[in-house]
Amino acid sequence: MPDDSLGAGESLWQALRRGFRPIDVLLIASVPVAILAVFALPPAIRETLVFQYSDPTIRTAFTAPFVHFDRGHLLVNLVGYSLVVPILYALSLDAGDDWEFRVVFVALLASAPILLSYLNLTIVRSGVTFGFSGVLMAYYGYLPLVVAKHAATRLSLGRPRTAAPLLFFFGLLLVTIQVLRAVVTNPVTVAVDGAPASVTWVLLATLAEVVVLLVLVIVLYAVYGTTSRERLGDSLRAAFERGGRADLSIVALLVFVAMPFVTFPADPIAGQRVFNLYVHFVGYALGFISTYVYHTL
Repeated sequence: MPDDSLGAGESLWQALRRGFRPIDVLLIASVPVAILAVFALPPAIRETLVFQYSDPTIRTAFTAPFVHFDRGHLLVNLVGYSLVVPILYALSLDAGDDWEFRVVFVALLASAPILLSYLNLTIVRSGVTFGFSGVLMAYYGYLPLVVAKHAATRLSLGRPRTAAPLLFFFGLLLVTIQVLRAVVTNPVTVAVDGAPASVTWVLLATLAEVVVLLVLVIVLYAVYGTTSRERLGDSLRAAFERGGRADLSIVALLVFVAMPFVTFPADPIAGQRVFNLYVHFVGYALGFISTYVYHTL
């Protein structure tokens, strides 16, 4: 049953108004404002803010995610942010988790840029990194937990400790399939004794095995982590009878499914820019694992 302490009889709009705080608008708006402010700087100044693998610094590790050089890259990240974060906020307000949202929002914003920038150094290569997509994926990694908590609290569907990992692994499955497509369309080579050697088939075989394992994990979670079909059916019918709350969860799930197709494109090379699929994956994993551990403990 829904949590009576949250006001079971109130509408979705009433629940959102109850938890809303003006400071939340400032928190959420601070990111796009900072990104747009940096984009307004001259290109020469923006170049000094990117994270260089050959000369890494704490300062550029933090500033690099806010740097963009073309409007397309900027627009994609702003649109993604405007979808993911407000949905996180609305779900958290309705589930009575507004304080947790604020803590996680600030924690990820403070830590993810530096962590993701330096984790890029684990793959030895020359070049630079910039753009907010890695941090955005950390917020996206928080989405499975928030959706699961909202479904349990407001729709009486599942348990967060089971449903959240299930959603995370499903998202990971979508991500792996997209990476598999990227490897198929863009053969990968590495230098061996100074000569290029193809590792495409090795990657394809590895990714195919990961897909199979993820499917098995999802099936096991779905079979052993849910209640009987009758109880699940009753809960789903009751959830849809609550109108706006079910609609909000559906929108959240649609965004959750759509994001990997944008952040993990089948062709990761767009003009002179290459999508950093590695940092996107790490951001997603970091966002989920850190928030899930925080929620659990």
